[in-house]
This record gives sequence, C-alpha cells and structure tokens, in this order.
Amino acid sequence: MPFIGAAIGAVVGAIGTAVGAVASFIGGLGFIGKLAIGIGLNLAASELMKRKQQAPEPTGVKIQTEYGADVPRQVACGLVGIAGHEVHVNTYGNDNGWLQDVYQLSDYPCTSLERVAINGEWVTLDAPDGNGYRKVTSGEYANLAWIKFLDGTQTTAEAELVSSANPSGRWGASCVGLGCAYAIVKAKYDREKTVGMPDVFFELKGAKLYDWRKDSTVGGSGPHRWNDPVTHEWTDNPIVIEYNYRRGLSVNGDLFCGMEMQASDLPLDKFTAAANVCDEVVEGEKRYRCSIMLDCTATHGDNIQSLMKSCGGVVIDAPDGSWPMVGAAQPVIATITDDDLVVGEQVRWQAKRSMSELVNSISGTHPDPGQLWSMAGYEAIVLDSAIVVDRRTRDLAMDFPTVMSARQAKQLASIYAAENRLEATAEITLRPRWRGLKAGDWITWQSARFGTLTYLVTESTLYSLDSQGPRNVRLALQQRDASIYDAVTVPVPVVPYPPGKPVYLQEVQNLQLAGVTAGSGTKLMPAIQAVWDGMDDVTVVGVELEWWPTAEPTSRATMSKPADETIAVLTDGVVSDTEYQVRTRLMTSPQRPVAWSTPKVVTTLNQPNTDTAVDYDEVGKFVNEATDWLNYNTREEIERGLDNATKDMADLDQQYGNVQRLRHEAAVTANGIAASYQEAILVAVGPGSAIAQRIEVLEVKVDQDIAQAVDLLTTQINEVDGRVTANATAITAVTVTVNDVSAEGNFRMEVSAGPAGYASRVGAQARVGGTGGWRSSSWFLDVPSNELDPTRFAALADQFVFTDGSDNFRPVVIQNGALYADQLYVDWAKITNVSIGTAQIADASITSAKIANLSVDTLKLAGDAINVTNSAYSPGALFVGAAQTDVQSVVLNVPSDALFVRCIFTAQTSSLNYAPVFNFYVDGNFLLTDTVSRSPFQVEFVWMTPTPGNHTFLVKMFANGAAPGAGWDVSHRRLHVAAQRR
Repeated sequence: MPFIGAAIGAVVGAIGTAVGAVASFIGGLGFIGKLAIGIGLNLAASELMKRKQQAPEPTGVKIQTEYGADVPRQVACGLVGIAGHEVHVNTYGNDNGWLQDVYQLSDYPCTSLERVAINGEWVTLDAPDGNGYRKVTSGEYANLAWIKFLDGTQTTAEAELVSSANPSGRWGASCVGLGCAYAIVKAKYDREKTVGMPDVFFELKGAKLYDWRKDSTVGGSGPHRWNDPVTHEWTDNPIVIEYNYRRGLSVNGDLFCGMEMQASDLPLDKFTAAANVCDEVVEGEKRYRCSIMLDCTATHGDNIQSLMKSCGGVVIDAPDGSWPMVGAAQPVIATITDDDLVVGEQVRWQAKRSMSELVNSISGTHPDPGQLWSMAGYEAIVLDSAIVVDRRTRDLAMDFPTVMSARQAKQLASIYAAENRLEATAEITLRPRWRGLKAGDWITWQSARFGTLTYLVTESTLYSLDSQGPRNVRLALQQRDASIYDAVTVPVPVVPYPPGKPVYLQEVQNLQLAGVTAGSGTKLMPAIQAVWDGMDDVTVVGVELEWWPTAEPTSRATMSKPADETIAVLTDGVVSDTEYQVRTRLMTSPQRPVAWSTPKVVTTLNQPNTDTAVDYDEVGKFVNEATDWLNYNTREEIERGLDNATKDMADLDQQYGNVQRLRHEAAVTANGIAASYQEAILVAVGPGSAIAQRIEVLEVKVDQDIAQAVDLLTTQINEVDGRVTANATAITAVTVTVNDVSAEGNFRMEVSAGPAGYASRVGAQARVGGTGGWRSSSWFLDVPSNELDPTRFAALADQFVFTDGSDNFRPVVIQNGALYADQLYVDWAKITNVSIGTAQIADASITSAKIANLSVDTLKLAGDAINVTNSAYSPGALFVGAAQTDVQSVVLNVPSDALFVRCIFTAQTSSLNYAPVFNFYVDGNFLLTDTVSRSPFQVEFVWMTPTPGNHTFLVKMFANGAAPGAGWDVSHRRLHVAAQRR
C-alpha cells in the first residue's frame, strides 16, 4: 500500500499540532450531520484540569440545615439524606412549652420518609396516630417528639399547624405546600431532658418517576403513563432519572426543573439499553444507583454530568436526539484498515496525553447511609504500573456525592483511572460505506503504522454532497478497552457502626460540704464550703450550685463556678447553726440535658454574723471616683476620641503603624446660626495592639446658645510582654447651654479585661448649672476587678424614690440622709444598735425580737403619729360635661410637723368618649392638673409645702372636647388625703 503510506506520511508530521487546529480544519468543510459525545468523556482528565475552580456539584446528601428564602428549588431522586430547609418555627401552649418545626425536603412530591435522626442518632418511630404523627420512641427525645411526613400531594393545609399558630395566622389555610414534600417535627420541652432545638436529619425516598419500560403504550410492559403521575414509581436508576429530567418535571403545569425535550428526541431503545445495564445485579446490588437532589438553578450540563458520573456514562448528542451510554463494555461493531481511509485527507494520531492530564491513583469519598450519611472514603484505586512509568504519583481526589455504595464508588474510580491511561486518540476520514458509524460505537482499527487498537467513536461528521468528498465520514476516536469495566475486588464489608456516643459526666464528682466561718478580723459570718474533684470532660464549662435551709425549701440561692475551679464558699442567705441542703448541676457547651444532683445536707457553725458594719469612707471614695469617671473623665474621653479620629497624631501613628481614618461632615451656617454633623472613624493595628473607634457629633448654635449630642464607641486591645488588656467603651453625652446655664446628660458603659481581672461599670448622670454652681443626679452599676470588693449599685440624688410603678402612693423615699416609707413590712430584722428618742406604740404584738442594744427614753405611737388622714366617698353617678364640675372634697387638719400631704383620687366614668381632665385645689388655690385614658382610674398629687391648720382639698373634672350637653357620668368617687409627719 505505497500510496496509502505516502498519504499518511505526509501528515504524520502534524501530529503534535494543537487541538485547536482540528476545529479550524473541520470548520472549513461542508457537513450535513454531526454526532458527538457531549458529557462524561475523559472525566478523570477533566476533573484534574478544573479541580481548583470547580463549583459544588449536585449531591445526594445535605448535612446542614438551610435557612432563609434564598434557597434553590430542588428535586430529590433516589434515596437521599437531607437536613432540610427550615421554613417555619412555632412555639405554643403553656409557657410556649411546645415546638413546631417545619422542614421542606423537596420541591417535588416524594415517596416516603425512611428514617429520622435526632441530635446525631437514628431514632425509632411509632406507628402513625390518627393525625399522621409518629412518636419518637428512642433517644433523648423519646416520648417528647413526633414526626409527620407530607409527601407533596396534600391538598389542604396541615390542621395542627393552622390551629397552633402563634400568633394566629402565621400558618394559614392557604399554606398547603402542594408539590412540596416536607416534614413536621413537634416537640415538647422538658427542662431536665432537652436542651435547645433538636437537630433533625431525614432519610427519604425521593420522587416517583416515569419508567417507559413499564409503559405498555410505548413498547414497555405496565401501567406507567407520562401524563399520569399516579402511575409513576420510585426509582434510583440514574438513566430513568435522566430521562425524566430531560422531559421536564412539573407541578400543576409549572415545569420548573428539567429541559422540556420532546419524547421524539430521546430514543427509547438507547435509553432502555442503558437503564437495563444499571439494573443488572453485581455482588448482590444493582450495578449503578443514584442518589441526587437535582438543582433547579444549576446548568443542565451540571445535573446530567452528576447523573453520568454515578454510572460511568457518557451522553451522545446527535441531530436526531440525545441518549446515554453507561459504563459497560460494548461490542465492536466494525473493523477498519488503512485501506478504508480516504487518500489525501488528514490523519491525526496521538499516542500519549499531556503529563498534566494523567493520573495514576484516584481516591475520595461517598455518602454512607450507614454512618448518618457522612462522607466515607472508598478503597483507593492505585495503578502501580502507571506509577513506575510516570516515576511519581499523580493523585486525583474524586468524590462521588451521588453514590451510596462503596463498591459502586470503587468501581467507578477504577473505570475512570483505567480510561485515563488509554491515551491514544485519532481523527480520520473514511469512505462513504462507513457513514453508518456513530458516536458511541466501538471499532477496531488495524493500522500498519499505528498498530491495532480498539477505539470509541467520540464524534462522527458526515460530509455534505457539495464538499470535495461527498458522503465521506470524519471520525474522532478515543482508545478504549473492555478490560476497564472489569469488576473490582469487592470492598471488605464494614459493619456500619455509627459513631458511639461519648461518655459525659452527669454530675459533680466527690462533692464534700462543711460549715465554715468566712471573713477576717471582726467581720465574720457563717458559710458553707463546697469542694469537688476536677473534671476532664471538655464539654463541662462550669458548675452551678443551689442551696436552701432545710426548713425553708423555697428560700433558695444560687452560684456558678467555672470548670477550672473546684471550691466554692456559699454565704448568700446563710445563717449560723442551721441545716442546709446543697445540690449541683453541670453547665456544658454545647448544651446537653444535665439533671440536678441529689441534695446533700450540711449544718452551719454557730457563728454570729459580725459583718454588719458599712465602710462609709470607702463608699464615699467610690462615689467621688465614679462621679469623676462619669463627668470629667467622660469629657476627656470624648476629646481624646475626636483627636484620635480627626488629627494626624504622631504618637498614635508611631504606636500602631497602620492607621486608617474615615470622616463624614456636613455643616451649614447663615446669619449667625449654625448646624453641623461630624462622624469620624479610626481603625489602627500595630505590634500586639489594635484600636477601633467611632465618634459622632451633632451640634447646633444660635449666637452663643448651643445644643450638642455626642456618641463615642471605642474598642482596644494591647499586649505587653504576653499580658493582654482589652477595653470597650460606649459614651452618649448631650449638652445644651442657654444664657450661660447648661444642662447635661451623660451615659457611659465600660468593660475591661486584663491581668488585674475583669471589670464592668455603667453610669448615667443628669446635671444642670452654670457659674452659680451645679445640681446633679446620677446612678452607677459597678463590678470591680477585685473579687473581694463588693459589686455596687449607687445613686446620687437629693431625693431617691423606690416605687413599683403601679402603687405610686406608697413609695420608699430617701431624702436628706433619711429613709421614708409610707408602709414598711419586714419579715425579719436584725438590729445591732437602736436609739429611739421618742416612740409611741399604741398596740404592739411582737412574736420574736432580737435587739442587741435598745435605748428608749419615751416610746408612744398614737393613731396619727405617722400619718394624719381623712377621706370622702360618694358612690352615686354625677354628670360631668365640658364645664368644670366639683366632684369630691375633703377637709384635713394638717399637723405642724407635716413633711408633705398626699392626695389620692379614684373613680370611674361611664365612657371614655372624652378624656377626663382633673384639676386639684387646696383652699381654692389651683395646685396642678392631670388626665387619664382609662377607667376606672387613680390619680394623685402631693402638696410638698404644707402649712398647719384645717385645709380643704378639692377635685374638679371636665370632659375634654365634649360638645355642649355631652359628657359622661362619674361614680365611686373617693378622695383620700394623708399628711406624712417628719
């Protein structure tokens, strides 16, 4: 064959040309038809080339629960494991003790819920009750949780979700979810057994799909019909899933997933052959199964590629349709020789791949249902002979997220590894007699130059009649061998033992109690010492202690200690020579159910509490220091913050090195009036230090009058010699100045942590003053870093009032260094020293009194010794309109030592069409006005400057906004007046 040899020899020199030249060459020809393998060819080489930028591929398992509205629609096919998309959470019942959690599992009807795992453990489910709920009967939620599965064919809203919605209407009658498969988890809260929300995972059989092999109208055998979903059945055959995806999946006429291809473009003979190969039984299981959530937002190519990857298949695209060819040996349908090549046409043949495309070992993972669907490794495929040739390992990590079987995953890895080492490729042109060869066919080419090899036709192109070689066929070939589909060694069966539950501590070990004396010097008090063993359980973060007198089980106190401490001294509520009960409970992270331990008994020592003195000097020092901190130091912090953020300060830049500032400003000025806004942000880092600060200043000015508001946030960490100090501060300050008189309000919070300990302080201050002095009121919350110092709540004011907000006429008032209480109830009082100059007690009944030192010169309490009172009551109705009307009055003889007089008026109106307005008078002189928006009502006023003698107290009312003749009746009018003695 010298002419053939000459033709081949003329083009062999071009063998090394780039693949792009092939496209250019073919593009210049005239074709009438082209068949090609579009998906699945040379998968190992493709994975190797794109592994760095590969997007997540569709999978058959989703471990993490999805939240929010931006979740792609998906169709579950085969057997899948999924945590679900949480679409509804509801609590209801007494104390919200019941939970409803709804998880959407698929956007297409599914077949059945197979298993449920709660908090990482498969649970058993009871038979469905009358409402379809299955009770959990094992695990930590046994008898506390119920599961209901709705397959997506439901036509009405779930009744229990509707009736239990909190608030009503959150899950309404329109919330049907037709077409959506979802699960409802109903759980009952149990303080001792449950902690937090249950972590739920579902295993379910996905969509029921159409199988043409079971449709007697298209050559199959059975009742399946494409347009009748009721006839469809569950399947995990990847080719059946692919066929349905290509036809399109729809709910209520909405085709939301798939390609919407015509049935005529999907040759059933080709699909049948591929589906039957997948169903062949190998080593006791189907050859190829698929578990996949088809992603409706992914490209069609990605979804089909995942299906083909699960069965070692390729997709053949042709003018007359598309079909799959799965990973199995195919018959050789033709043998060609060099004589069949068209003389003068280019022949391209390449013996080897690029080294960058070669692999000699493949390993990876696949989801294992036996291990809670976690990704498990399959047995790696290692080609020892290829490693020798390559002189090094060329590993490829290839996961099979749609394959549940370790055997199947290993088989596929073996196919792709062996396929990668069949490297020869060719492009040839054959005579018209071979135009019947199509992509996907296996042929043998007996070549005198290139040897005899078996090839897979990857592309077939037919020349048109007007070309130079009419009806010639151009073939692209890829070396293939039936041996790559040989069965692999069956993996050693691994009994799927789920991960065992760790053994956690359930209570404090070796708890020992003793009555002790706490304090030092003269400040002694009874206490209980609790000691226990150290704990190795890393989930334990602390110990909670609770104690109470045995005789008073409701009088309980608590304390918590971190896990690294093993001793606690209990003093809160502890008195001497008393029996106490003490119990403990572990605090854990993550939280898990831990019960209180059985109480232990301890009796305190007979130690009187001598720690009764208050260090007033220390209190005074604290108040002065805290006042400076809130007042002057706050202004300094604001000025420092402005300097840091707005000025280029060399010290700051030197300390941190890397500094960035951001400023926003707005200002307007006209006719001596100005308004401005300034925001400055500073962030800086340096060796062992970092600071972030934001300050906002709003200011308006008219001539010399100013109003200003400042907000400052600062966070800072410094490390010196390995010692870290962290601070965070928040300051809000408002100031107005008019006619040289200023009013200020400051609020500041500061927390710190460092070698000296942890501290937290919160303060608020209101000040008014000018050149003549200042008046102020402030309060502080303080937790000092020294654990021996007390935590404090301090308030500074001329008058300090405690009130419950509803019974306003009986507050506790501290004024002028004295405590005033309208009514004071003391269950138990221990008084070290009492000196009473004059006391009068008309009638006293003292069950038990313990007074260390009592000196009483005269003691007498008359009926009006504390309060002088009088009241008037009128039950009948009195009409009140737009004009002021006297509604109630009372006369009181105010004593000369009266501190103030409180008047309380209660009544009710027949309606609230018009707001009731009250005017209070003393001896005809107007005192104040008030209004209410409810009935019955209670209003009060206080006469703070009473004079002795008889006084008339009068209440007048009118209906605000009432037309002439309109108003309401007021009844049950009571006016109570009380003069509080000094």
